[in-house]
Amino acid sequence: MVTHYIITNREVTSRKSRDYVAVNDKEFMRKDGDEEARHNLRYGTVRFDPANAKKLNDFEINILPDVATSTLEQYADGQTVNKKIFPSTKVFEELYKAGSKAKKQEDILVFVHGFRNDLETALETLAELHKKYVEPEHSPVEKIVLFTWPAKKKMLKYRSDAYDAEQSGFALARSMGSLREFFREKFVNEKKPGCDQNIHLMCHSMGNRVLQSMITSIESMDLPITNIFGQIVLVAADVDYDAMQEPKALYKTIDLGSRVHIYYNNKDFALEISETTKNSFNRLGRWGAKKTDRLPDDVYESDVTETMDTKGISNRITNHSYFIASEDVVQDIIEVLRGESSIFNF
Repeated sequence: MVTHYIITNREVTSRKSRDYVAVNDKEFMRKDGDEEARHNLRYGTVRFDPANAKKLNDFEINILPDVATSTLEQYADGQTVNKKIFPSTKVFEELYKAGSKAKKQEDILVFVHGFRNDLETALETLAELHKKYVEPEHSPVEKIVLFTWPAKKKMLKYRSDAYDAEQSGFALARSMGSLREFFREKFVNEKKPGCDQNIHLMCHSMGNRVLQSMITSIESMDLPITNIFGQIVLVAADVDYDAMQEPKALYKTIDLGSRVHIYYNNKDFALEISETTKNSFNRLGRWGAKKTDRLPDDVYESDVTETMDTKGISNRITNHSYFIASEDVVQDIIEVLRGESSIFNF
């Protein structure tokens, strides 16, 4: 069994029915995502056997109670304080301690899924991410944090998912604010040493719209956009192909990390449908940036159109999930996470 982490603004309730799955002793989460996105975030863990995790029941979800607990902590100057521990802090603390004790580089990958991902699909993707990005010995990733928002597994719910993606960006902005405060508390107030652990971010499909909304929300809350992530990977982005141009929000993505890599595929059938039936602009994940000369420094494009090793009939038809279906792309992203260059960057 392996353990990874989950952040969600899906509905968590005491209501029990066949449409919900247990996430702790008293609470349940809706399976199908047929709900509105919430601004309240819940934190927890997901345990599963990578060899057998195929259905929702194969995953053990443990969402932490939405209450703070108290503990006594001693700072470096000897001062003892009664400190409240929130669920977010508990998760951040576990990840920090794991990284500070690691004998080798053990990075964290934050993943934001896209359209048509109900709870089961999101967890299946988490299991695939473990196989592709944690199990290989040369990968720097040790833990995955899944941000799952209330997407629905229904093609006709595209516009509903788009609305929920934008609302979820506000919720994720709050989480980034909490993470920033955790770092300030740990390294400034407690004077704890940092660790060599990197936090990377990968957004797939409509998950890039969540990121776009997150940046807008950070600005609207008058919070600074600070460098939290190492590598930022935008895969099959379902946003306008001029989204990385100033003054649009994604132009500031580079301010969140060291480098940004945009992966796109001209044969992405899912994005072709998006731009011909749902949106008036070409999609970034299908054509790359509209004007490459206006990209900020340290933002790179990777054209994976000619990749020929995609596995699975549906994946070969849609060319939308190559970040797990193509071994060439997976290996390239791993190298990017290691700080190397993409071979698809022409």
